[in-house]
Amino acid sequence: MKYAMLVYGDDSAWVDLSEDEKAELRAQEMPRWITLFDELQKADPNLAGYELDGRDTAKVVRVRNGERIVTDGPFAETKEVVGGVFVIDLPDLDEAIRLASLVPTTEHGSLEIRPLVE
Repeated sequence: MKYAMLVYGDDSAWVDLSEDEKAELRAQEMPRWITLFDELQKADPNLAGYELDGRDTAKVVRVRNGERIVTDGPFAETKEVVGGVFVIDLPDLDEAIRLASLVPTTEHGSLEIRPLVE
């Protein structure tokens, strides 16, 4: 079964960091990310995974009464936003949960697992 893994986090603290501070944090977490990607690649060599750019770059598109409305976004009533996404083909939900627990950002954010409709 294919699953989408949506990685959530509070990016408000992240955007206030300098580029040097961001690089330092990435370097600290990099060994864990490498372990994660090794596990993900073993589970599904066709894995697709991406980090998303900050919410300040997002656009929300709605069509109402035939009119396209484009706004800056997202405007959710939450501090947590989607920061990354994986699409992975796994045998079952238990394996998806096991792999999700390896994602470093789950220690300060969360990860939502959703089966894809096939």
